[in-house]
Amino acid sequence: MSPDASTKTRSPFELVLFDLDNTLSDFASAQRAALPALLADHGVSDGSDYLPTFKRLAAPLWEQLEAGELTLDTLNDERFRLLIEHTDLELDPATLAPQYLAWLGCSGVLWPGATELLDQLEGAVTMGLITNGYGEVQRPRLARFGLEEYFTSVTVSSEIGHAKPSRAFFDVALRAHGNPDPASVLVVGDSLSSDIAGGAAAGCATCWFNPEGLESPVVPNIDYVATTLAEVGAIVLGA
Repeated sequence: MSPDASTKTRSPFELVLFDLDNTLSDFASAQRAALPALLADHGVSDGSDYLPTFKRLAAPLWEQLEAGELTLDTLNDERFRLLIEHTDLELDPATLAPQYLAWLGCSGVLWPGATELLDQLEGAVTMGLITNGYGEVQRPRLARFGLEEYFTSVTVSSEIGHAKPSRAFFDVALRAHGNPDPASVLVVGDSLSSDIAGGAAAGCATCWFNPEGLESPVVPNIDYVATTLAEVGAIVLGA
C-alpha cells in the first residue's frame, strides 16, 4: 500500500470500478495452470492439450450467462459435461467441475503493472472490484495477489445472484458505495459485452482495457480506451 496516499491529487472521478479477470489479472495464465493440474490429478498427463477445446466449448456459455440465460453453477457443470462429451476423456464431469474451481483459486498471475496502478490510485480515488465469477475462485485470488486492501467493495456475481452486464449487478456495486451519481463513476474492464456495455447502461463512464490494440467498435459506448494499465492510471487521474 502506498505510504504517501494523503498527498496525492484527487481523481476527477468519485469511484472507479475495476474488473478483475483480464484487466488486473491474467486469467489466461490461471486457466493454463488450473486445467492441466486438475486433469493430472485424474491421471491425464497431457491436460494442456484439452484447453483449447475447453475454452471453445465454454465461450457460448459465458455469453448465455451475460444474457441472463444461465447461472454460474449451471455453467461450471455444463462446460465439463461438454468437455467429456467432445473429447476422449473418461472422467466424471460432476467431480471435475468443483475441483476445477479450487485449482483456479490458487492459479494465475497479475497483469503487468496492476499493483503499480493500484498503488498510484490509492488515496486519489475510491476503488471497487466487480467480477463475473465464483466467490470461491475470486476471493482466494484477491488474497493471494494482495489486492483486497485496495478495494472498498468487492462485488462477485456468484454471491449476489446477478452478472454483468445486468443493471441489477451494477446497482449492487453502486449501492455498496452509497449510490454515487453514476456519471462520477468510471468502469474499467476488458469485456465490451459485460464491463463496457453494462457500465454504460448504468450511466457510468467507461474505460475499455484493450491491451491487444483492437479496433474500437461503434457500440457499446466507450468513453476511454487504454492499452496498458499505466494509461488507465492517467485516465483515472485526468492526466
